[in-house]
Amino acid sequence: MTKTRNWQLLLIGLTASSLGMIGVVVPWLGVAIATEGITLISANTDELTATEVNAIAAEITVRIEGPKGGSGVIVEKQDHTYYVLTNWHVVNRIGEYEIITADGRRHSVYYSLIQRIPGLDLAIVPFSSSQRYQIATMANPESVNVGDTVHVAGWPRSGSSLGQRLFFSSQGQVTHRQNRQQGYSLVYTNLVRSGMSGGPVLDSRGNLIGINGIVQFGLNPDTIAAAAIEINRFWQWRKTATLPSIPTPPQPVAREDIPTVVSPPTLPVTGGANGAPGAAEGGFAMASRFKQTSGQIMAIATTDSLGISGNSNGTVDIWNLATGGLRQSFSAHNREATRVLVTPNGQQLITAGEDGIIRIWDLAAGLQTGSFSPVQTITGHNSAILAIAISSDGKTLASGGWDGSVKLWDLATGSLQQTLEGHSQLVGAIAISPDGKTLATGSRDRTIRLWNLETGALKRTLEGHELSVLSLAISPNGEILASGSADGTITIWKLDNGQPIRRLSGHRDGVWSVAIASNNQTLVSGSWDKTVKVWNLTSGTIEANLGGHTGYVTAIAISSDQTMILSGDWDGEVKVWKRP
Repeated sequence: MTKTRNWQLLLIGLTASSLGMIGVVVPWLGVAIATEGITLISANTDELTATEVNAIAAEITVRIEGPKGGSGVIVEKQDHTYYVLTNWHVVNRIGEYEIITADGRRHSVYYSLIQRIPGLDLAIVPFSSSQRYQIATMANPESVNVGDTVHVAGWPRSGSSLGQRLFFSSQGQVTHRQNRQQGYSLVYTNLVRSGMSGGPVLDSRGNLIGINGIVQFGLNPDTIAAAAIEINRFWQWRKTATLPSIPTPPQPVAREDIPTVVSPPTLPVTGGANGAPGAAEGGFAMASRFKQTSGQIMAIATTDSLGISGNSNGTVDIWNLATGGLRQSFSAHNREATRVLVTPNGQQLITAGEDGIIRIWDLAAGLQTGSFSPVQTITGHNSAILAIAISSDGKTLASGGWDGSVKLWDLATGSLQQTLEGHSQLVGAIAISPDGKTLATGSRDRTIRLWNLETGALKRTLEGHELSVLSLAISPNGEILASGSADGTITIWKLDNGQPIRRLSGHRDGVWSVAIASNNQTLVSGSWDKTVKVWNLTSGTIEANLGGHTGYVTAIAISSDQTMILSGDWDGEVKVWKRP
């Protein structure tokens, strides 16, 4: 590995084949960073006019649209993948995001590939493009002193009634450095507005020295001071981090030891125009649909007579499956209700939220009285909970989320039994075997971990997915584990020894929900490609391809008698598919 002597050399991307392995020395960090497929350019050393700095800012600053949204800056490129650095709080709400570059082009984002930088209010957001975009040059922020000129850029919302986003750049001076709070240390006088979070802070030479974030009031209530996370904090993380790569769907990576079953491209899709009921295919036809008018469907549970959805606005809706009527709707969390499940005895409803709280509700009493109040509240996660599962005896609840930990709870008392550590990134999927002996957890780190539920000991780690593990299901007989991934594939594993059986390929986007029917032969999957697929686990073939959703399908449930499938999407609709 060669080392460059020029400490000002910084990253811009070319292909790995043209460059091979390069060692980047960053003296102001005191480290050498190994990078592959990356070339280097010198940071700007000449003083520039404000107009010239603004022109640079306009090229490297992107607009981020989504459930929250803000600004970001292009900091790296590898092949056709660009990497945008922004604030974590700009993208920390799950949903559909787009990057809008300086040329006005819109680029889709795989949410599962957004990478949070631990301990900092920063995140890396990748997008793919064959276009050429300018990469920010970076300089040592320690060379910037109090009184020096800095420029802050971003895409704030205008003050008009339309609230459209407009590019804006402001000039100011560094006032001081403060004790770091989530990484924020550099404080300046620049005018900043809502929507500029995540945008670049540039020195007078047009080099990136920080990421703009919070706004603080100084001692003078008429003075507003903004703060940034200095770019050397990013580089301290980047020296050992591996950035995610974007797949080209639908091209799952086949391994010799895992047979890959690819669905026929001409398979018909059930579902009429605009989501209207369609003709039966594979024995299923859409029978009815429910609409959540003020949020997206995050999770679904079902009983013999009820359909239950957890929604992005924090509410829970309970529907009568026979009539299609809404039985009850109540507020469960002050943010997204990310998961819902019914206890094995059918008496209680458990919800988990983006607020990091688990609540237990008396389902029968709430339906009878028309009023729901939690009978128990469980806290312990320090961020959003993304997955929960309950043991078949109803005694143990498992939960996982953004903090990367898995927690086991005594459901009777609400007390924490164990915290399982091991995943390096968020935990988004959990399943418990019917015999209550094995806990399966899936993570953005692309692994599945199998644990001894009683002792908390790690039994084995399963690898094979190219992107995040989004969903898990264990067959009722406890023999099969199914895992859905952001790469659009589903892998079928033997639960007892962790050996892969086959990989199912048919979805064109991430598989956010999987469920296995009580016959142990049928798998149902829901994907961000807006379809629901019914698979034969024995042959690995698709039995039904259920369309009609206009939004991303994020939640699936199967009735105990296997005659009904519920699917929920980001347009707030639950579809009920029935087999005669």
